[in-house]
Amino acid sequence: MKNNEPSPRVSVVAPVYNAAPFLDAFVKSFLTQTLPSGTIELIAVDDGSLDSSGEILDEYARQHENIHVIHQENAGWPGKPRNVGLAAARGTYVFFADPDDEFGGPEALERLADFADEHDSDVVIPKMVPKGNRLYAQWRYKTTQIDADLVTAFTTLTPQKLFRREFLAENGIRFPEEKVRLEDGQFLSEAYLKARRVSILTGYNFYFIIDHPQQDHLSRKVPDPSNYIGSVAVMSENVEKLCADADTGDRIINEIYFRKVLSNFTNSRLANHPLERRLRWLENQQKFVERFITDDRYSKMTDVAQRRTDLVRAGDPGAILAYAKEGQVDFQFEEATSVGGVLTLYGTLTGWPDGDDLPQLVIVERDVPTESTRVHFVATAQGVKVDIPKTALRAKASTRYYDFFVRPGEGQQDRRVKGPKKQFRQIFTDDRQVEIYTTKRGNLSAAVTKGLSAADRMKRRVKRVLKLN
Repeated sequence: MKNNEPSPRVSVVAPVYNAAPFLDAFVKSFLTQTLPSGTIELIAVDDGSLDSSGEILDEYARQHENIHVIHQENAGWPGKPRNVGLAAARGTYVFFADPDDEFGGPEALERLADFADEHDSDVVIPKMVPKGNRLYAQWRYKTTQIDADLVTAFTTLTPQKLFRREFLAENGIRFPEEKVRLEDGQFLSEAYLKARRVSILTGYNFYFIIDHPQQDHLSRKVPDPSNYIGSVAVMSENVEKLCADADTGDRIINEIYFRKVLSNFTNSRLANHPLERRLRWLENQQKFVERFITDDRYSKMTDVAQRRTDLVRAGDPGAILAYAKEGQVDFQFEEATSVGGVLTLYGTLTGWPDGDDLPQLVIVERDVPTESTRVHFVATAQGVKVDIPKTALRAKASTRYYDFFVRPGEGQQDRRVKGPKKQFRQIFTDDRQVEIYTTKRGNLSAAVTKGLSAADRMKRRVKRVLKLN
């Protein structure tokens, strides 16, 4: 890199370790960006790769003046190579990318830089779309926010964001370089709270966050409880020191506490771990609760978070395990019928103790998540059924989408109902059209639109009677 060259608008920094199978797709997604090559640079930091990653990057650098490669001994963690790349970056903005992902479209970086210029944003959170088997919630990208809600911002703590480089330098914001989990969360928690403006930009698939089953991700390794929860404590301390509004700070801490510190209450993680590991999780959870969960924060929690916090404070590993097992109930959907406007779902429950009161089905309108209808399952000779009243699936002027969840009990987290493995679609029509279907993610949902008029329904009844006679 020549010091007398004009500074680019955007520097893309990518730590690279044994990423050879993915580098061509990643680099090509950078090279096809609409920003002119002189205004964009890729700084790839080869962190002591043992495969051909270094050679692949060097070849790209020989062919493209705006691709720069730094080779270093393996640091063992992504924090140091990101910092090395950041120190070498010359752009007005810096974007941290991972070499096993891809930019979502050719306009991604130009749109992000233009938006940051227009609104003087220090941090821009782009819409990221999952590919493969990766899950990444899309609700946070529903609308563009020039001044982002910070609680929403804290739900995305991966480093793939656009940062004003001068802002990071002036505030000394860097990634921790030691071997700590959630190092990106520590970085983001400081950046979000020191920034003059954090924005969320939607309307375009800026970045594909991709799951590669063959890739040996750090996120797939079982974390050490002290290391992992210790990182959440650092993030929470940043919130306490830097968040100007106490209520917003409480809600941020509650959000990362529930999603990170209490994460082992879900998906049978507790049941799959030996007692010694469960006790270490509990010990570190208790330390976090004692330090950060004040009465005021507790009062602002959901009933699920409060129930889990009560269990942590009580410190009974057996009671925690029983809670975790209770939360694993699933409804296996088999068929649906509709009579008189009442939709009935039939199937079986798994993981539910015999003799106990049956769980509830929760129906949530997709765009109105704060409103829901709960209906109890009823036992049948073959399994269970649940009757969904017409009022729970209302028809409106436009198509409305409803999602189905199982609620095992009070203080338990709702679980998404899965649809049949094959693509499933079934339609019932009265004054509404109710379409039951399997989503791309394999979940059971309903689409409801206006159906037949009263006159058309009468004609249909007459036809049926004539057929019977």
